[in-house]
Amino acid sequence: MSQSSQNTPEQEIDYESVIPGGNAASNQTYLTFVFKEDLFQKLDRLVETAKFADGLIINMTQVGFSIPMETLYKFAFYAQRILKSQGVLIFVKADGAITLTKDDTSGGLTLNVYDSPFGIFARHPLLADYVCATVAGIDRRRLREGGSTLASHILYNSTPVLTEAGRGIKDDFSLPAPQNWVLQLIDDYSSIESIMRALEKQSQIPQDEVLRTIQELEAQKFIFPIFPRIQFLSNCYHNKKRFRLGRYLVASGYVNESQLQELLELQEEEGWGRTQRTYLGLLAVRAGYLNTRALDILLDDQFLYGGYGSEKNADIGQDTRSISIESVRDSMIGSLGAIDGAGVLQSLATANRTGVLTVENRHKVFSIAFAAGHPTNAKLNRLVGYHAVTEFLVEWTEGIFVFKDKASAADFDDASKLKHSLNKLMLDSALYQDQSKQILNKMPGAKNCVLERVWNFDALWHKLEGESLKFSDDTPITKEDKVQIFNLVKHIDGLTTLDEVIRLFDHWPAYMILRSVEVLYSKSLVIVQKSSLFRPLTIFQKITQELAPIFGPDKNKDLLESSLHYVHGDSIATKRFHIDHEGRVSVNLSLVKQSGASASAVLLELRRWMEAYLAYCRREVDTTVIDTIVTRVIDSHKYTVD
Repeated sequence: MSQSSQNTPEQEIDYESVIPGGNAASNQTYLTFVFKEDLFQKLDRLVETAKFADGLIINMTQVGFSIPMETLYKFAFYAQRILKSQGVLIFVKADGAITLTKDDTSGGLTLNVYDSPFGIFARHPLLADYVCATVAGIDRRRLREGGSTLASHILYNSTPVLTEAGRGIKDDFSLPAPQNWVLQLIDDYSSIESIMRALEKQSQIPQDEVLRTIQELEAQKFIFPIFPRIQFLSNCYHNKKRFRLGRYLVASGYVNESQLQELLELQEEEGWGRTQRTYLGLLAVRAGYLNTRALDILLDDQFLYGGYGSEKNADIGQDTRSISIESVRDSMIGSLGAIDGAGVLQSLATANRTGVLTVENRHKVFSIAFAAGHPTNAKLNRLVGYHAVTEFLVEWTEGIFVFKDKASAADFDDASKLKHSLNKLMLDSALYQDQSKQILNKMPGAKNCVLERVWNFDALWHKLEGESLKFSDDTPITKEDKVQIFNLVKHIDGLTTLDEVIRLFDHWPAYMILRSVEVLYSKSLVIVQKSSLFRPLTIFQKITQELAPIFGPDKNKDLLESSLHYVHGDSIATKRFHIDHEGRVSVNLSLVKQSGASASAVLLELRRWMEAYLAYCRREVDTTVIDTIVTRVIDSHKYTVD
C-alpha cells in the first residue's frame, strides 16, 4: 500500500513500505497493521508467502495494551517467522510502546517496555519517520522528548568505527550526500553526539536525520554495529548484570553463536581460559570480525556498563560498582544507592554545572535543569517544579541517573520553573521525609496498610468542606487541596494498599498524599480495612463447587444466576460479580475499583447473594445436606460468615 500521512484512528489503515538506503543492503522493509479481528489472518499470509520484514508495527491506538498472554504468545510466534535478524515487532500507541526484538543471543525474543513511543527510536532510528507517518498521535517534532535516558546516553556517547569497506568508500565520495557528510566525520574517536552537533552546525542537518543516516551506514557494513548494543547495555546496567565479552560480541552483532563457539574452542586450544576476555577479543580481531579500535570500545563498554569495574572488590565479597559516578566525555552516569539523590544534586550545584540531570526508575522519570549550579526547572511525570524536586528527594532511593553537560532546558515549560534555592528544597524535603515517617508509624503495616472509606463518607465530607481544616503541621488546607483530597479518596477502597494509592494518584507527591490520609484518618472518614473480601469469596466459591455435583452444573448455574438477580436485579452490583460457563463465581475487582465502591459494600453485596443462593438451594434438597456442607466449608477456613 502507498504510505499516507492523512491517516486517523478511525480509518484503521494498514501500511507497507520499503525504506531505501544508498545501497541495496540498507533497504528496510516495514509493515504497519491495526490491531483488529483479521490481523492474525494477515500475518498468516505473510508466513505462507515467506515474506520477511525488518519491522512489524502494530497500531494499538484503539485497544490499548490490555491483551491476553496467549495473544502475546501468538505475536511472538509470528515475530520469530516474519522478522529478519535484528528485526523488531512494535506495539505502539500515543503514550507508550512495547517491543519484541529478534536479537536475543539464545535465539529468543527480547521484550522491552517504553513509557514513551519515542524511546524506541534510540534503538531503531530508521523507524522514526515511518511510525510517525503511519500511526496517528505520534508527532515527529516530539522525537527528542521521550525514551530511556540511559539508552539515549549510551547511543549519543557511542563511537562509530569504520570497517575496511567504510575506509575504502570514504575517500571516493560515491555515497549520497547525507551519508557522505556523516562518513567524513567518522574518525573512530568522535562520539555520535559530537558528529550530530557538527552536522547540525555546519550543514543544518537535524539530529534525528543524522541518526538514521548512521544506521544506514551500519546496515551497509561501512561501520561496525552500534544500534544492536543500545538496549543490551541499558538492560545490563539497569539490572546490574555482568556480561562476558563473548556474549557482548553476539549481542552487538559482531559474531553469531557458531562463530563465538569457534572462537572459544580456539581459545581453549591455545591454552587460555574463558575468563581471559581480552584474549578472546584479540582472537576475534585476528579472525577479521572487528579491528583493535572496535575492541577497545567494547572493552570500555564492558567495564562501564557490565560491572567489571568492581572486580577489584571481588576478594572482599562485594558485588557493587567500585565507582558510584562515572564520567564519560561531557556526561555523568551512575546509580542511586552509593550516593543519594540529595548528594547528586549537591555535587552538581557545588561544581557550578550547567545541563540537565535525568533520573529514571521503572516507569518514572525525573528531570532537573541546572544553570551555573542553580536548579531552574524540574518535572517528574505529572509533577512539576517544587513538587517534582521534593518528591524525588523524599521518595527516591534507587534509579539510573545521567547528567548531560551543557544540555538545553528547552523541553521544560513555565510551570516547571523553580523559585527556591537548592538549600531550601533540600531542607523542606528533609522535613517532609520526617513527617511521612511519623504518619506511616501510625498506620498498621505502614505502606502496606489497606484503608477504606466509612459507609457515610460523602455526608461527613460534605459537612467538613465548609470548615477550616489544617494538616498536622498546621498548614491550612485550601479549597484546591480539598478538591484533590476528594479525588484521592476514590482510590481508598478497602482493596488498595497505601503504597498503591500513592502510585495511582500521581497528581500529588507522596508526602502530600500521606498528610491528607492522616487528616481523613484522624477525622474518622477512613478506617483500617478489617474485614477481608477474599475469605468470604473463597468460602462462597467452595460451597458452590461442593453443591454443583448435587444439582448438576447447569442447574447450579441457574440457581446462582437467579439468586443474584433476585438480590441485586440489574443494578451495578450485579455487574461486579461474574459466573462463568462452569458455574464458578468471581468478583470483577477492576470494575469495583473503577466504580469507587468500598470493600465493605461489596462484601455486604456478596453475603446477600450467598444467603439468597443458599435459600434457593434449600428449596431443592434436604436442608440438612446444605447446612452440613456450609458448616464443613466454614470450619475448614476457620472463618464465620456473621
